[in-house]
Amino acid sequence: MESRMSVSASEFAEYVEKYSGNIFTLCRLLLGQGSEAEEAAVKSFTELYIPYLRKGCDPQSFSLLAYRECIRHCFRIAQGRKASSTACLSWEDQLVHALRYGLRLPLAEISPILMKSMPELKAQLRQMRELLAGHEAALPKSSLSAG
Repeated sequence: MESRMSVSASEFAEYVEKYSGNIFTLCRLLLGQGSEAEEAAVKSFTELYIPYLRKGCDPQSFSLLAYRECIRHCFRIAQGRKASSTACLSWEDQLVHALRYGLRLPLAEISPILMKSMPELKAQLRQMRELLAGHEAALPKSSLSAG
């Protein structure tokens, strides 16, 4: 039993090493550069440790669980913040934006993480691009002149 636990702990450490970069990056994309992002990343893996030791899982399942746990922790932290009136994207749109454009994950990987179908994701991305384009068009144009 003890050797199984040490093997599981060793495998878990390998998974953490493999996925910690993307998880931390996702936390930073969703929460910014502060200590909250680091806290969310650490908690994401901490929450997975005991269940992993009990059940284990394959790399793809671990990746999926790690992303979902990360999103859960980031959401809790983001909810505790004051709402920003400058944020033009909903939380769901921020997730898709961070996964697709920040981490550059393919839609086939994003779909199971967010439990959305490919057509739903494609429609959401289209709406998000339109919203961002409209938001950008509404910004005042600055004119800089050298002189």
